[in-house]
Amino acid sequence: MPAKVQKRLSTAVRRRQIADAARALTVKHGSEHLTVGKIAKEIGVSEGALYRHFKSKRDILSLMVERVEEDLVVDIEESGAAGHTPLGILDSSLKNHISTIEQRRGVSFQVIAEVISLGDKELNRQASEALERYTGRIRDVLSDGIKAGEIRKDIDPENAAMLVTAAIQGLVNRWALGNYSFNLEQQYLALWSILREAIVTDRQRA
Repeated sequence: MPAKVQKRLSTAVRRRQIADAARALTVKHGSEHLTVGKIAKEIGVSEGALYRHFKSKRDILSLMVERVEEDLVVDIEESGAAGHTPLGILDSSLKNHISTIEQRRGVSFQVIAEVISLGDKELNRQASEALERYTGRIRDVLSDGIKAGEIRKDIDPENAAMLVTAAIQGLVNRWALGNYSFNLEQQYLALWSILREAIVTDRQRA
């Protein structure tokens, strides 16, 4: 009986394990070199075992994108739940995104860029929608910051959110292309300092 319970419980856990292994291998080798065989070897199972959970490599990549979006959004939600002001949510969640990226070698924004590079229309749509939803969360926080008097009223939340997302994506891409040769968090803090100064009200600069 215990063995059967463990088997039922392991389905969701195994799918998550497979998606996480795919993310790590995507960063290490590039999405074009990601294979079901490599994923299976990474987690120590047979290819047949993977196909019991996913119909194809594309399905694995699809869940991988979902997991990336979840991780990014959770940071924003947790920062809000911790009682931060809108500007504090931005400071905290964006820094957490970069810290996680550096620790895991780009498993968030870099993975999305790798998936897009494959040229699969359906995956590209999913990745694009994930980025749009993430950017939407940033936009909502910026809007709340305007209402709270922390963000300048003449700032357009939509454009500002796109700028923040593009800046982080570009920084991570440069870091990856440079073979991770610089301290990502330090570079991010310098970049965010400039962006932050441009959008906050005078009282937030004091």
